[in-house]
Amino acid sequence: MFTSSSAFAAATALLLSACSTGSGAGTDTATEGAAGSLGTAAIQLSWLKNQQFAGAYVADDKGYFTDAGFESVELIAGGSSATSAEAAVTSGQALLGISAPLITAPAIESGAEVKIVGALYQKNPFAIVSSAEAPLTGADDLAGTTIAVSDSNTLVWNAFLAANDLSADDVTTVPLSDTSMLTTGQVDGYLGYSTTGAAALTASGFDADEFLLADAGLPLIGESIVASQDAIDNNRAGVEGLLEGLVRGWNDAIADPELAVDLTVDVYGKDQQYDRDSIALSVDRQAELISTDETEKNGLLTVSPELAQSTVDSLALAGIDISTDELFDFTLLDDVFEANPELR
Repeated sequence: MFTSSSAFAAATALLLSACSTGSGAGTDTATEGAAGSLGTAAIQLSWLKNQQFAGAYVADDKGYFTDAGFESVELIAGGSSATSAEAAVTSGQALLGISAPLITAPAIESGAEVKIVGALYQKNPFAIVSSAEAPLTGADDLAGTTIAVSDSNTLVWNAFLAANDLSADDVTTVPLSDTSMLTTGQVDGYLGYSTTGAAALTASGFDADEFLLADAGLPLIGESIVASQDAIDNNRAGVEGLLEGLVRGWNDAIADPELAVDLTVDVYGKDQQYDRDSIALSVDRQAELISTDETEKNGLLTVSPELAQSTVDSLALAGIDISTDELFDFTLLDDVFEANPELR
């Protein structure tokens, strides 16, 4: 899961202090594909080790990273107090990081030399979660309602309101403490995360509904993959090797959801003591965000020019003025698929 607003403010401070330290992690260059030639590397995850990173688990478990030339790849858990992906890649703590445009774009505006090089979710998982007995099915249903929003998600919420010509007078916004605010009838809905929102509530016995902000005026990619400009320029083989491993891992995770659940619950996220049924629901839900007609044609993790532009346009609604060239560099994924056309 990722957040915005106060989260990226703290992340920006961290990464700016790290920008001058270089990108040491995994920067040794060698012949791509030779066993261990790319050394060791790390990927900074955006949240605790849950189903959002199942493709990385598969890549690690099946040896796709070592096949690409790494000795080993560490998957570093994120969380509210963890190093941001942007800070991790600019400081050299990680070669790739998992983040979000609402965090990366402000970081770039503040001086961070990073780019989004791919994205897992073709639709941002932010969603309005409501009761199935009184479902909120779109922006047109929100006037006169009370919606709970966490402080860290204020930025995306305000952008969504702007996209739908809604004001603070149209919708009552209250701070989100936990999902019991919905289940006990204190609010009509809350801003949550599709892969863990309605699915988790339904698994717990509360029949929940949801609609994606991406389907209601705010199209944004999610679980975006970031790399430092230094790594792109000077360790391209390493970045492309990790991307290749992730594509292979996610292809398998989508094809075999049971494997994705097993690795999440029993291995990589074992210490979180996840409920298997809830994770299984989330795995199924997120597959709809990952695999689309575009990715069927172009490959997983790719982002179409149209979606890249829509993402930039959505950021503008949040007051973030950035161009696609400043935010994205998809040439590394182009190289990966040119060298491995079977991955499409």
